[in-house]
Amino acid sequence: MMEWQLIDKMQILQFFLLFIILIGVYRSVIVKVLKKTKVFLRRFIGVFIYQFARLFPRDPKVVVFGAEAGQGFRGNPKYLYLEAKQDHRIRCIWVLKNQAAIKRMNDEGMECYSVHSLKGIYFQLRAKTFIHSHSIHDDFNRFLLGGATSINTWHGVGLKKVWGANKKTYTYKSLHEKNRFKRWLHSFVVRTQNAGTSYVISTSDRVSSYYPETFLVKKENVLQLGQARNDIFFHDTEQDEEIPSYIRESRIITYMPTHRNFGKLDKNINRVLDLKQLDAFCEAHGYKFIVKRHMYSNGQVPTRLKNIIDISKENIDPQMLLKYTDILVTDFSSCYTDFLLLNRPVLFYSYDLEEYLEKSNEMYHDYYDVTPGPKIEDFSSFMSALTDVVNGMDTFEEERKEVLDIFYEEKNQHVVTNKQVSYIFENILKLPFVKDERGSRTSSKESDSISVS
Repeated sequence: MMEWQLIDKMQILQFFLLFIILIGVYRSVIVKVLKKTKVFLRRFIGVFIYQFARLFPRDPKVVVFGAEAGQGFRGNPKYLYLEAKQDHRIRCIWVLKNQAAIKRMNDEGMECYSVHSLKGIYFQLRAKTFIHSHSIHDDFNRFLLGGATSINTWHGVGLKKVWGANKKTYTYKSLHEKNRFKRWLHSFVVRTQNAGTSYVISTSDRVSSYYPETFLVKKENVLQLGQARNDIFFHDTEQDEEIPSYIRESRIITYMPTHRNFGKLDKNINRVLDLKQLDAFCEAHGYKFIVKRHMYSNGQVPTRLKNIIDISKENIDPQMLLKYTDILVTDFSSCYTDFLLLNRPVLFYSYDLEEYLEKSNEMYHDYYDVTPGPKIEDFSSFMSALTDVVNGMDTFEEERKEVLDIFYEEKNQHVVTNKQVSYIFENILKLPFVKDERGSRTSSKESDSISVS
């Protein structure tokens, strides 16, 4: 009896040892299967919720806004919101993922909820129209927008291919899957990346030509209406007073680089710029050098430097910063296409140009054809080019105008917010849009006191 018990224990021990060995040998396969199962379940549940959300009755007089991946009250939607909320026939709600930003908006009397709160979820299921600056995944809970209409204002006229035009994305790979059955399955997931009906706002014929492929929208749903966030370039508002005096009252050089997709962190700023030498240059020529970096930027700007100020973590509207910028220094960021509206010098400090073009996304345009300014790859050349511009040697003014016309048609090179809101009211919300003498939104046929549930 004891011998049989000993044999049974030995067999159990051998089984567990064999099991552990098999796990060790096939660990990578098991992990891969578990990951694929997790992804499949997440996508399946997402598609189910998206289809279920289509059944919810949508209120055409509730408009939900979002921007900047849910991190703040800024971007193109900010200016459409400020204009649209004057009309009391509609209820304008902002949703965010940043609790501090939610508190700021609520403290200022604006209706704002967390994307994931009960009220946030409720209004994402009830609102008919959504206005945003990134993807509906970034700005909202995309699975709740199955039966809604979204208007993507986008966040600049960039160079890099994204979404459906970027070969590295899930979207592109799914749309170009050779296996018909797999392509059909993936199509359900891809569909959740847009609301039930989707529009995207463009700025010119050239830009409109590649937006249908990029954003997976019908050609007729590309609205060539400009960028509302740039209106502040052409007139002063109360927001101007919120900009620090050292920016408003100084000559400003702004450094605004983009994020490199091929690394978690970008190169240390102290390896890209000799900040001590730059500080001395600014002191000698009477400039402040403002650093506005991407969230993944690396390195610290020493606080002892008098003329170099890093505002990357401050809540300053990038467009307001551009408005007060005299010289822009960037690389591949779309900020320069907006800055062209001001017709001021741009330096393209592309210290890793070849690496970036090789490793990052493909571009819609040839980089050299649409960057009207000196292309610089080392700090010495950067200082030389900066010295020329500071001394009034600007030889790119004509080229800037040519490139501006590529990205912005003439009618979109000025104030556009009013015409955007007018189009949205009359063609999407189906509400007549009239501006009375007091500046409020009224209808020629309806009272402006229509209630919203």
